[in-house]
Amino acid sequence: MTIRIASFNMENLFTRPLALSDEAEAAGRQAVEDHAELNAIVEKDSYSGHDKRRLLELDEVYRFSSLNAPSNTYVVLNRVRGQLYSRSKTGAVTIVAAGRADWTGWFDLRMGEVTWAATYNTARVIAGVNPDILVCVEVESRPTLGRFNSQVLKAQFNHGYPHHMVIDGNDERGIDVGILSRYPISGMASHVDDARPDGSRIFSRDCPEYWIALPDGGELLVLPNHFKSKRGGDTPAMQEKRRAQAERAHAIAVAGLERTPHVLIAGDLNDTPAQPLFNSLWQDGFTDIQDHPSYPTDRPGTYGTGTAANKIDYLIMSPALRQRLTNTGIERQGSYHPKLWQPYDTVTKASDEASDHHLVWAEFDA
Repeated sequence: MTIRIASFNMENLFTRPLALSDEAEAAGRQAVEDHAELNAIVEKDSYSGHDKRRLLELDEVYRFSSLNAPSNTYVVLNRVRGQLYSRSKTGAVTIVAAGRADWTGWFDLRMGEVTWAATYNTARVIAGVNPDILVCVEVESRPTLGRFNSQVLKAQFNHGYPHHMVIDGNDERGIDVGILSRYPISGMASHVDDARPDGSRIFSRDCPEYWIALPDGGELLVLPNHFKSKRGGDTPAMQEKRRAQAERAHAIAVAGLERTPHVLIAGDLNDTPAQPLFNSLWQDGFTDIQDHPSYPTDRPGTYGTGTAANKIDYLIMSPALRQRLTNTGIERQGSYHPKLWQPYDTVTKASDEASDHHLVWAEFDA
């Protein structure tokens, strides 16, 4: 008996922030930064003159204070109680809240629907590979993963999973990590509050612990991850954040070895194997499935065109798990690059893609 485990960045299942679409380009990247800045400002107990000026500057871009804000704006204001902005009859805008206690609300990224073709092809990739355990990267929520599992995987491909879980993480955009499993999830733990010495949270999403009860009576610890992205430029601060995430994920994995020898760190780590963060991940005998002879060598990457520079998705195994590894692979048919490989017949253009990531899988002796 073998167990097949996979990791797939699904790029959301039914809805996705418009700012993250390919069409958004530079304006979308700026909107993501502005969204984070706006929410950081309005969480303050007291708004300084600089804070208020910045809120007014961003209102000019996104028109939060207008009753008829553009329908295609990437950032929207959700107001529950009180007022943040006030617009006079002459059109002059002011900040009327002195701080967090004066109003209740927040800023969201405007969501758009993922096309049915993309959702269908996401399920087709999963059903085609048929993993027993799937690490799901970029899923909106547990209810959404459940709907995808029952209404698409099960209904369209007769391939539903009896167990699914997502723990809400630190990303406000609805970009979380989760798991689909044929085997029971016997325990869970979250690390959303793990912090660095300066008090900042380590994980951009989370590094949840999912304890899987295996058919032989043993346990497998799976640690899904989605490290800090390079979106907007790979700054030293971004690199340092990924390094800290790698160090902490490895520490959690090593602690898990006290309970089971079978531990897996999996997901989209947003960096290539040569980068310094992997000095942490490769310690204590942990290795990626890329070191197995069956792993594709012509195009080892897991994103875009699959070149070595696009190797950013991983299945990193403890030594005991590595000893059970028998086969590996990358499923690319859900990605539209017809000059490089034959996509599914339902993937006829880039907008039909399941994802711009490729599903990576590995088989282990049970």
